[in-house]
Amino acid sequence: MLCRFHARSSRRRARREIALLLPLAALLGVGACTQLVVKVPGGFDLSGEWVLDQQDSDAAPDIDAIREREDRELVRGKPASTAESAAFVVQDFPVLAATRLRIEQHADSMGVEYDRRIYRDVSWGDRTRDLWTVRAGWKEGRLVIRSTRGAIRGEEVLSLESGGQRLRIAVSIHAGGEQVYAVRIYRRPGRGS
Repeated sequence: MLCRFHARSSRRRARREIALLLPLAALLGVGACTQLVVKVPGGFDLSGEWVLDQQDSDAAPDIDAIREREDRELVRGKPASTAESAAFVVQDFPVLAATRLRIEQHADSMGVEYDRRIYRDVSWGDRTRDLWTVRAGWKEGRLVIRSTRGAIRGEEVLSLESGGQRLRIAVSIHAGGEQVYAVRIYRRPGRGS
């Protein structure tokens, strides 16, 4: 009798564990199977100057509020790692605060200058640079840049709209228990909207 109960209990526990792990496995499987194409689609040209449309864009993350939340978690006893702190999201993802972009796009990479201060080079395909692993390429006509460093995961999805005159950048970051999501809209200056 005890053996039968133990066997049923073990089966129930195994089913529960499988039920909990299936969504995680599906999420990891989707990310791992998602192929990015490294060939630039025709007509996808980001080259030039871009100015933030503040009215249509989300505000930059409030770094002070993020630090306060992380400090409260630390006081509650949750271990913290400064390497995984979300307080550095604007530093690590400068598009979250940039009001101007200057982009030079090439067949195998692009260079982005943020507010004439910070420069970033992005090569198509997989690269490791400065502790970051970056995967960049196209999916469904949009440029996708996935960046990981330790437990920090970030994704930037760049879409051209309005005949190439509007650039929509959706940024999603998971760092230090924080989720940061923002959409930034840029327009080519002096051209149509």
